[in-house]
Amino acid sequence: MEKPRTTAIAFAKANLKRLLPFDRISMSSLIDLNRLVLFGCTPEEIPSFKFRTDLDTRKMAAEDLSALAYGSGRFADQARLYHVKRGIDTAYGAYLNEELVHMSWVYTAAEYAKEPFPRLVLEEGEVEIVNCFTLDKCRGLGIYPYMIQFLSNLQFQNGVKRVYMMANCKNEASQRGIIKAGLKVLGRVTYIRIPASSSRSIYYRRYQET
Repeated sequence: MEKPRTTAIAFAKANLKRLLPFDRISMSSLIDLNRLVLFGCTPEEIPSFKFRTDLDTRKMAAEDLSALAYGSGRFADQARLYHVKRGIDTAYGAYLNEELVHMSWVYTAAEYAKEPFPRLVLEEGEVEIVNCFTLDKCRGLGIYPYMIQFLSNLQFQNGVKRVYMMANCKNEASQRGIIKAGLKVLGRVTYIRIPASSSRSIYYRRYQET
């Protein structure tokens, strides 16, 4: 005869599996864990900047972002999420032969206040260059590091004291582009959200010793 305790455990396991069908739930939907490399530079550290005559680089107007949101592709997705949904309008575009080929956004603490949670805690006089994307057909043309330098110099001219960027610890291509632009590795940032949809996160920022 089966013991009552054994029967109760089997019953609990069966119901737990029914309530939490792990075969249909991905771990990423339960936990959002990100390990990022933190980069930064000051006005004194950024290399000298040279304009490219083949690129038209400018801040995108609100009407540009609104119009872009009606399209398709990665740029349209960004416009819908960050501009239309969250009210952020600090996007910059790089145009090659009048075609938008790159977008980057500049965040202060004010922009992060509009996000579900801050990936990086910014102080007064600090900004982060985020959400950078270059069209596949234009990668390898040096547009990504050029935009980082362009935006960094622009922010320093406006009185910013430090520019940050972050890249996933496994994204070596992005890390190389950031370093090529003149930013230096400062340390690591790790954040975790449980569940992954939570607006709160456990945040850890570690600087390397200099």
